Amino acid sequence: MGIKSPGRARLHKGRVKSHHQAFQKDLTSSTLTLLTIGGIMGSGLFMASGLAIRHAGPIVLAMYALGALVMILEINALAEMSIATPTPGSFLVFTRKVLGPGWTFVSGWIFWFSSVLTMSSEVTAAALFSRFWFPGMPLWVWSLIYSALIIAINFISVRGFGTIEGFMAGVKTLAVLVFIVLGGLMLLHVVPTRHAMPSVGAMLTGHGGWVPNGWYHAMPAMILVLFAYAGTGVIGLAAAEAKDPKRTLGTAIRNTVVLVTIMFLGSIFVVLTLSPWSTQSDSVSPFIVALRASTLPYASTVMNLVLLFAVLSTMNAALYSNVRVLYSLAQQGEAPKALGRLNKKGLPTRAIWTSAALLALTILLAYVLPKKAYSYLVTATGFQAMFIWLMVLLTQRFYRPYLEKHHPDKLTHKLWGFPYTTYFVMAVVLAAMAVSPFAKGELVGAVVGLGGIAIALLVWIFLRHRLSPEKATTT
Repeated sequence: MGIKSPGRARLHKGRVKSHHQAFQKDLTSSTLTLLTIGGIMGSGLFMASGLAIRHAGPIVLAMYALGALVMILEINALAEMSIATPTPGSFLVFTRKVLGPGWTFVSGWIFWFSSVLTMSSEVTAAALFSRFWFPGMPLWVWSLIYSALIIAINFISVRGFGTIEGFMAGVKTLAVLVFIVLGGLMLLHVVPTRHAMPSVGAMLTGHGGWVPNGWYHAMPAMILVLFAYAGTGVIGLAAAEAKDPKRTLGTAIRNTVVLVTIMFLGSIFVVLTLSPWSTQSDSVSPFIVALRASTLPYASTVMNLVLLFAVLSTMNAALYSNVRVLYSLAQQGEAPKALGRLNKKGLPTRAIWTSAALLALTILLAYVLPKKAYSYLVTATGFQAMFIWLMVLLTQRFYRPYLEKHHPDKLTHKLWGFPYTTYFVMAVVLAAMAVSPFAKGELVGAVVGLGGIAIALLVWIFLRHRLSPEKATTT
């Protein structure tokens, strides 16, 4: 017997700690907003968007609009569960309750592996940005330096971590907004450009039309678009460390979806209208390519520095999420118990070291395949991140009825349009995953992403008897 079907899964109660007093509740709504934006807005926007534009052409703008809608629905589905039951482990706790331990085990370890891949793609992007100033420096050297920096930050207290991450996320949020305003001024001829700018319509349709490469090549780019919006899971994982979770999470989500939608659609529009889609590269950020049209001194240099901060911020948020998932797995008896211990500051230090060790593989990949490392990592990360979104929506589909029956008073934040919006998001994600291997250069990443899911499933099948309910930590 493998994983039970959702409809027949028993409710598994009393198998996860319900009280985690050792966790510090120091996150405010503003800090959580910046932390979530930090988790979402990383190399998926600043680097992988160039790959998506090159695959799809100008139609990618509509794809990013669809991605924004899907992200808004997914984060609200997660918030519905997290506000009702703020606990370490986020949706995994809810998955265990309504779907059973098999789904939890596979989802938890894929979440962890996906977060490792996210850190890997972000640190590789950071290394690529650093070559803007030091083109002769090997990627693996920069990867090593930045990995050590982010690991050190995660050993600071939650309040200190939130302050640093808030600053980094604030810098990139302000920079993207400035980029959108500056691009608009360039299009209006207020800010001079190096050459006469064609009209917006000419830039969008004058280089082969809206879908220059055809739909066969455009559709697989959707996995890269959705990857850009991944990172929403930090909302649920931070719930147990937030002051007044009901108010804090609700405010943070409203602020996040508004800012992310404006920044993503605005920046992609500016990129498409300042530089032809065919000029995009897999080694230079599309933001830098767009700013090359400006006559402003040091514009590209300043933006590259901001992009470096941006991807390190996302890597930082990914490690934060990663170690808390590993901590939750240990609490549930599905990872070594030692990983479920906190130090005197309320930090899961052993989980941090375990996750950090996996970054060594990124450094090795950057050494062996410096030209392909990022494209492989970003596709694999996107594939697994979308699997996590599927599990969030599947869990919410069954957790909503559970809350309505047992705890209706806790259901204060609801995903509108349920269950149809839940099915809609799942359909979009499944379609993006199904077509992703057909894009040039994405097959390897898709195979790695699918392989990780298959390995987690096989491990559960063979070890499920050792991971029995009584082996989990109970209160």
